[in-house]
Amino acid sequence: MRAKTDESPGIKSKMDDVAEATAAVKRDLIGALPKMRRAGRTDVSDRAVSVNALTPVSEPLYAVA
Repeated sequence: MRAKTDESPGIKSKMDDVAEATAAVKRDLIGALPKMRRAGRTDVSDRAVSVNALTPVSEPLYAVA
């Protein structure tokens, strides 16, 4: 709320209820989710790349004029 503004008790209690509900969602729902293995980027440390040798082509796929 703006500075130098009086808050009515009804509004203040509703704001407190919303803050409590937000904390409960973070604590109970989000806290219960399984932890992810990533920290803001994709983890590719356990990936493997295999490179296969190419066989020579008897005819070119295109002709240069």
